[in-house]
Amino acid sequence: MRKQLPLWGKIAYGAGSVGWVLLDRVMMTWLYYFYITSPVKGVNSFTGAALFGLIMFGGRVIDAIADPIIAGLSDNHRGRLGRRIPFMLWSGIFYVLVFIALFYPPVKGESPWNGLHLFIFLGLFFTFFTGYVCPYLALLAELAHTEADRVDLTTYRSIFYMVGGAMGMLGSGFLIGRLGFHGMVWAAAAIALPFLYIPALIKEKDYTDARPATMGLLQALRSTLQNRPFIIYLAGSIALQMGYNIFTINLPLYATALLGKTEAEATVFFLAQATALIAFPLLNYVTKKIGLKKALSLTMLLFIAALPFTSLLSDALTFLSPELLLFAIMGLMGIAQVGIMVIPDAIVASIADLEEKRSGQRREAMYFGTQGLLVKAAMGGSALVSGGLVQFFGTTRGVQLSGPAAALVVLAGLLVFSRFPEKEVAALRGKAAAENVPRVKGM
Repeated sequence: MRKQLPLWGKIAYGAGSVGWVLLDRVMMTWLYYFYITSPVKGVNSFTGAALFGLIMFGGRVIDAIADPIIAGLSDNHRGRLGRRIPFMLWSGIFYVLVFIALFYPPVKGESPWNGLHLFIFLGLFFTFFTGYVCPYLALLAELAHTEADRVDLTTYRSIFYMVGGAMGMLGSGFLIGRLGFHGMVWAAAAIALPFLYIPALIKEKDYTDARPATMGLLQALRSTLQNRPFIIYLAGSIALQMGYNIFTINLPLYATALLGKTEAEATVFFLAQATALIAFPLLNYVTKKIGLKKALSLTMLLFIAALPFTSLLSDALTFLSPELLLFAIMGLMGIAQVGIMVIPDAIVASIADLEEKRSGQRREAMYFGTQGLLVKAAMGGSALVSGGLVQFFGTTRGVQLSGPAAALVVLAGLLVFSRFPEKEVAALRGKAAAENVPRVKGM
């Protein structure tokens, strides 16, 4: 009989997210800036903005293809350490090494070789990212057995996510000022590596009785895409992630290109996202009261309300300075980020439970992998949108328009997600929920 995950296990699981989020945030926050403006002395840029967007999209396509492949391998894996931990152990070190290589283009100045370098290492970066994160997320669905426990576990994980994100966005700017750009990259890699291996302290097989799945890749993917609630959820999630990544890619540029701040000064604005500290316990409580669907819908509404105001940055306002406006936007986005971190994966875990009733097999990784395939393609699209806006409207206006563009994408996703059949999912899960371990109150 499976055990219930203790507090130390929740902490160990959550700690792993510091490692992968730290490197992902540094990459998402600074790679675009690094390649199109180049903080390296004597170099104006390594690639053009539109080319960077195209290459990022190509890297995301490679990443998207890797998702279902790795998910299928993880679901079907037979080994003494379980189905998830082995993939995390192997992927962690390569993820760190490729991250470092991304920031070492071979030619000083714009060159096709830099574009090729970026394409190759972005593809590898996203592949090893998936090799770690897809099994990591699937492990959540196996370690927590009720909706309340999953909200708790995603909350713990998200707290560590914020720690990694703060290191990646706030700490990186500080380190650039102290160590230079490449010094920051090496420091981030050194911090991230040990965190990636903390979840391995959990003996996976003690907390799950799931057996390896037997479906082939195409059969498993087809079965997953026949789950109607999952498809509706995906449409909303893809739009939300795309909007969020348009915002994230442009974060440094809001302060540097629009407000004329340095890289180190730009990180001061990121501090406004500390509103997330208040949002964590509040969202955990509210989500259990109103349900996952309403909580995610509120998250999307926050994006729609906050992001259009980037169009006013660098313009004179009669009642608010551009600096204060950026702080306000960041504060609202800090709250909205918590919703992105806590709610979607809890929804996927609940939907994945339906698969056991449909096919008799536990295939959590394929659900997370299928989500990753489509969401990451959309994230590549966010780079295309950002690069295209700068290319066609110029840096200042293009960056200003990134927020309204992101808000429109999220609005479209909200309209589709409003049809998510939450009551139907809960009803179908009823029998399985009754067979789970006793529900635990609180976090």
